[in-house]
Amino acid sequence: MIVGFEGKLILGLIVGFALGYALQRGRFCVNTAFRDVVFVKDSTLLRAWAFAGLIQLVGVTALRSIGYFESIEIPPFFIWASIVGGFIFGTGMVIAGGCASGTCYRVSEGMLGSLMALIVFGITAVATDVGVLNPLQQALRSVRIDVNGAPATIDGALGVNTWVIVVPLVVLVGFWLLRGRKTTYHSHGWTWPITGAVIGLVGIAAWITSTATGRPFGLSITGPIRTWFRYIVEGDSSYLDWGAFMLIGLFVGAYAGAKLFAERKLRVPKPEKVVQSLVGGALMGFGAQVAGGCNIGHSFTGMSVLSVASLVTTVSIVLGGWTAVTIMFAPPKWLVALKTSVRRTLVPGRSAA
Repeated sequence: MIVGFEGKLILGLIVGFALGYALQRGRFCVNTAFRDVVFVKDSTLLRAWAFAGLIQLVGVTALRSIGYFESIEIPPFFIWASIVGGFIFGTGMVIAGGCASGTCYRVSEGMLGSLMALIVFGITAVATDVGVLNPLQQALRSVRIDVNGAPATIDGALGVNTWVIVVPLVVLVGFWLLRGRKTTYHSHGWTWPITGAVIGLVGIAAWITSTATGRPFGLSITGPIRTWFRYIVEGDSSYLDWGAFMLIGLFVGAYAGAKLFAERKLRVPKPEKVVQSLVGGALMGFGAQVAGGCNIGHSFTGMSVLSVASLVTTVSIVLGGWTAVTIMFAPPKWLVALKTSVRRTLVPGRSAA
């Protein structure tokens, strides 16, 4: 039985609140998770992400196995959209200083730079979906790969039972997780096992409650952000689904966590950070919309149904993030030399410093 508008409102707010509180207390940001494991040799947030994903993967697979879901939404695999969109999103999240979910909870902590990135994210996502950037989206989505007439999944492509993929993943990733120290990412936050466990369980609850409202998918950030911007512009209340109310709950939950532990403070970014927030937000909005999801919709929710699109998009996000980090914080010698040459050409007699 599909619940009505009140159900969408209540269930969305409850799940969103739990998610926002967990994101804030665990400092859960995929940008930081993917970046730190390589550039500062810290796997704390990566373990939280992996643990959360593993819990949701097992939970969703079990529910599907017993026939709980009549049907679910699996992200379609537009190969160039996944590769290009994911890479651009990964680049943008580094420039903006946070992924989609990280940007949202930081808005509730009072970071105006994150608010700027979020606003531009929404505007660019809508422009890509139905506006001036739509031709680019259509071009990148021109090649779609299905398996037996359905959206591509790893188990479907291999022709095996889903558990044949899930069980080895549980063993391998579980072994790696057990070897990790149960540390926190910041002094007053949760340890990564608590963060991962809570977000993983919230992810399962999202699938159950969202499906009950007629939206057969789990957590996502890009869709709800785009939904609110289109609702504000067009005034069509049909846009207000479970995801829209989940996003509101996320902000409230993150605010509650920050306020309760005295971590909310209004922070005004420096001029150069404003530019980074705007550019990063635009790149994230375009990349996420083209790819059909961001770090949550693909790297978390989509992976729980073994979506090939989500796997490719996640790899592309990681590569885009690493590329941006390398250029911004650890540029190779040839790039430093190029920047020096350009500066000397533009300003004769001035050094690169």
